[in-house]
Amino acid sequence: MTCRDMDDAISSRSGDSGLEPQPAEHLIHCKPCRGLTRLLDNAAEGLRPSESMLSRIQAGILSDLTPIRPLTPSYILLFACAIIFLSMVAVGALLLGTNGWGALSIVQRVAVFATLGTSATLLAFSMVRQMVPGSKHAIAPAVLLVAILVVLMMVIAATFRAQEEPAFLASGVMCMKNGLRYSIPAAFLLWLILRRGAILHPKLIGAVAGGLAGLAGLSVLEINCPNLNVFHLLVWHGGVVAISSLGGALLGALARSIERRREQEWFQI
Repeated sequence: MTCRDMDDAISSRSGDSGLEPQPAEHLIHCKPCRGLTRLLDNAAEGLRPSESMLSRIQAGILSDLTPIRPLTPSYILLFACAIIFLSMVAVGALLLGTNGWGALSIVQRVAVFATLGTSATLLAFSMVRQMVPGSKHAIAPAVLLVAILVVLMMVIAATFRAQEEPAFLASGVMCMKNGLRYSIPAAFLLWLILRRGAILHPKLIGAVAGGLAGLAGLSVLEINCPNLNVFHLLVWHGGVVAISSLGGALLGALARSIERRREQEWFQI
């Protein structure tokens, strides 16, 4: 038996099994292999956790050991997302008015709201898929979110024209506040849905959920705001979606950071 054969024998040996006669005879005449075997045996002894460590691990596992909750079917989650989105838009239109809808032409209504509806549907599908580990995505969630923002801005730029607006800053800030006023409650309600899933990438799914909530706020503004200045729409209306997406990503990153810190504190006990 050669040293290479001995190496294969050591690798294939289980922890409690002894060596075959041939490897054992090889160890008698080969000092390097004998030293390697002794080193591996000592290392195995040192890697065994102490009884106190095992007790802490067992206590930590049993403390929050609960039955697995089945994930809600995807069609129900998508229906819940649609209810949240439409409810926020309806409440916003009821409280703020529909002056913006009346100011839009038929072409503008079709272009804007068809884009908003399609975008919201795609983001809802992406969010629900991310709640299920191992789900496949036709388009990567991050790419989809960026593409939706770009397409939305392109549609607005192509549909509206620049107009003179003396109170650009004041009216814009007011619109952004109104949009976020409905995006934030929508994001909270979507978070209640996200809690039902197994989230592996909180930052990414937070950005997608924030984008979906931002689209709800943008829809409210398009129904309410009669300002058709393209720069107003791009900066202040589109800014609601951008801020909501960024806020969702930051909250997801914060949640992940807190979770990691708790894990580190637990292992240091």
